[in-house]
Amino acid sequence: MPLYSSFLQRAYDQVVHDMCIQNLPVTICVDRAGIVGKDGETHQGILDLCFLNSIPNINIMAPKDFRELEDMLEFSINSNKPMIIRYPRGSEDEYKFEKHEKIELGKAEILKTGNDLTIIALGKTVAKAIKLADYFEKEGFSIEVINLRFLKPLDKNTIINSVAKTKNVITLEDGYLLNGMGDTIVNLISDQQVENINIKKLGYPDEFIKHGNVEEIEEKYKLDIENIKEIIGKEFIKNKKTLQK
Repeated sequence: MPLYSSFLQRAYDQVVHDMCIQNLPVTICVDRAGIVGKDGETHQGILDLCFLNSIPNINIMAPKDFRELEDMLEFSINSNKPMIIRYPRGSEDEYKFEKHEKIELGKAEILKTGNDLTIIALGKTVAKAIKLADYFEKEGFSIEVINLRFLKPLDKNTIINSVAKTKNVITLEDGYLLNGMGDTIVNLISDQQVENINIKKLGYPDEFIKHGNVEEIEEKYKLDIENIKEIIGKEFIKNKKTLQK
């Protein structure tokens, strides 16, 4: 069943009672998830990860591109579980992914290995993560990119192994920071008692996001590529170079 993210807000009770309590094999394709641009403030689809993540029995996926969306649809139909597949409005990013691992329940995908920083991304933000890793690789900075794929269930082992190695983490999400993917990762790191981790969460603050096109909104909230480059440079690369002196 396809449903706009902003319309799903009105169906929360049905998701809980008619789908998840009964643990039924229902797949909801959450369309127009994330910032939708000129549809206006009421249609920004950035609440869904926050309110869905708290529901028992639910499984939440987000594809990095159209190919992965097709794979997730096939996987969800055969899973016999309550499934959410979240994807944005419009066309896919121009970046062409060469790697598409088989979808496994709760399994993330490591798209690039690195030692200096872990970027954990979900859905449309995965393309940004790869572009950032490619850019900083030319600067001699090694970035590991995790395509999270599943917000729930979470691939705890992949995340913790990467974080423990790099000690530096950025989470990228096209949704609210409060109770979103970033908070989920922070809670995991805390629960697993991984110490001395430098973490930066990138997403939207606790306010209603006004009307505007996607590029304008991302630039305003420093979620565009150029602003994220600056954040990585200041908070991670600068610190690394200082420690090496």
